[in-house]
Amino acid sequence: MDDPRRQFDFWLGRWQARWNGGAGTNVVEAVCEGRVIRESFDAPGLVGTSISVYDAAAERWVQTWMDSQGSWFHLTGTMRDGAMELFTTEPDADGCRKRMRFAAIAADRFEWTWSRSAGDGWDPLWRIDYTRATA
Repeated sequence: MDDPRRQFDFWLGRWQARWNGGAGTNVVEAVCEGRVIRESFDAPGLVGTSISVYDAAAERWVQTWMDSQGSWFHLTGTMRDGAMELFTTEPDADGCRKRMRFAAIAADRFEWTWSRSAGDGWDPLWRIDYTRATA
């Protein structure tokens, strides 16, 4: 993709989110004249929102997530090998960093994973399969 500010365009729209033991919805829209991506996630027990923007000077995406459980994360990252990867900027209380990854991206679906650092790799914490809502 030539314009890195368009790398999150795949995420725009209304989504059905399904994971082992649960389901929810996600509405993702471009705001602020298309420069900011706003997410509204809604599932039983978890309502959250994120704001994402491309930082041209740093050549990376910046995202802040906040939710109904009082959690918040500040993440940065880029599109790499066909997947969007964002990483927490600070380790958590256990000294681990978190990674959010959007992969297997197609027009009507993608796979989202949330993992934490473990040695030289990543331990999966949550996987969500997204499909574009038809209505």
